[in-house]
Amino acid sequence: MSQQEPPSITVAVVGICGASHATRCLDALARQEKSPPFNVVLVHDPHLEGMEAVRDRHAHVRLVSNEGQRSPLELAARAILEADGDIIILTEDHCVPKPDWVRQLIAALRPDRGAVGGVVQANPCIRAVDWAFYFVDFFRYMRPVQPGPSPTLTVCNVAYRRDHVDQIRSLWRTFFHETAINDALRSRFGPLWLEPKAEVEMRRTVRFRDAVYERYAFGRLFGCTRLEFCGPARRLYYMLFAPTLPLLLMGRMGAKAVQERACAVAFIRALPMISAMVLAWSWGEWLGYLTRRPPRSLVVAPEIRAAQRGSDPG
Repeated sequence: MSQQEPPSITVAVVGICGASHATRCLDALARQEKSPPFNVVLVHDPHLEGMEAVRDRHAHVRLVSNEGQRSPLELAARAILEADGDIIILTEDHCVPKPDWVRQLIAALRPDRGAVGGVVQANPCIRAVDWAFYFVDFFRYMRPVQPGPSPTLTVCNVAYRRDHVDQIRSLWRTFFHETAINDALRSRFGPLWLEPKAEVEMRRTVRFRDAVYERYAFGRLFGCTRLEFCGPARRLYYMLFAPTLPLLLMGRMGAKAVQERACAVAFIRALPMISAMVLAWSWGEWLGYLTRRPPRSLVVAPEIRAAQRGSDPG
């Protein structure tokens, strides 16, 4: 009897920030150590400049321009659709995977787990506004974390089984709503698993006002999407308790930050901007519950140019 062939693997990269980020992410993927074979597809915002140079540098990577669709949710849905592996590993272009990233995710993706994700660390050299953005978006996935079941996983660092996501295709055919996908995978296939050995580093650099709007927009999207899976009583509950979200979120972020001295210092330094972003998210989430309508725009905060921030993002 012949041995069963190992599953094929596709790393799907969502391109939202720019060519320099995409190049850095793909360079890191090319340096993966002791990983099983995998192919790479990068689906990107058609408005990003310089992607031809990325194609020339990484000719083995399939680049897909998602014409007419720019939001991260649309790009992620297309990336999942374009991935042809039995296992799909998803990330975004501003993330730099560690050399053992693919290997660690694959090792943790056991049959009784709905999906497996890893940690997201911040580049220690980023500015205060970028620390604020990082805390608001990724505090749940920053070190220290213990391996085990998790209520959420981030699309910046996650692995799925193709047969699992195919069975819930109606949920992500056009928009990849992270919350809905996580809930469906957990209920059908087993717990979501957080593996601290699988790590990427966030390298986004954004302007404060753009970051505030992005948090508002995604908070509102989260709120209205959440209502698709609950009844009137639960909607009323969310609306009544949404005003307490700023205190709840700030408390959780602060509790996580104080576990490491460097993070605690960064948290205090970025506290005013963190507060503004948390308020923007909470306001958006409440409006999502109230109106049931998503924001008018879901385009992510644009990457500021190196000349504006005085250094290259690398």
